[in-house]
Amino acid sequence: MTESEDPTASLVTAAFDLIPGQGWAALSLSDVAEKADVPQDEMRRIFPCKSSLLAGMAAWVEARAQETPPAFEDEDTVRDRLFELMMERLDILADRRPAVAAILRDLPRAPLSALPAVPSLLRHVGGILEEAGVSSAPPAGPFRCKGLAGVWLATLAVWVDDDSPDSARTMAALDRNLRRVEPFAQMLSPMAQRPAPSAEPGGF
Repeated sequence: MTESEDPTASLVTAAFDLIPGQGWAALSLSDVAEKADVPQDEMRRIFPCKSSLLAGMAAWVEARAQETPPAFEDEDTVRDRLFELMMERLDILADRRPAVAAILRDLPRAPLSALPAVPSLLRHVGGILEEAGVSSAPPAGPFRCKGLAGVWLATLAVWVDDDSPDSARTMAALDRNLRRVEPFAQMLSPMAQRPAPSAEPGGF
């Protein structure tokens, strides 16, 4: 099924296209449905509220990330793997940077549209942890997910304003943010469930 035949993908694309001009706070689901050429009732079935649309946009990114399995090296630490996986998602969002910037700018003005999407965010970062070889299961997993979600949001805040050709500011911020949560993660328990044989100390 192509994106033009998939109403969910069409709606997400339409939202990404509209948000830079309208902003997230002013965006209406009706406008998204009209832009996507999707009937209003189908729009409401797929995305009954703006928080579900926000979750759908995150799922769109994850679906594209899953199209290319990560190619880790044996010597990669868990932190290396998390860094690579999160940069991959930022690369997927590269053409959607203005929309992400508008969302981050407007969310404080419309917090109720973001709070219901938090569980979806935690599921996505849990998937990233699992890809990196880290358990996201209880009892420690939920705390790891919250920590990595904080890393993701803090890095996004730098990424939206990073106009360097090599994303140097973003990469530095991501590395710094991962290192900041690393001691807390290590206090919970050893995080690398499948550690690389030659991993250097401090693997997250």
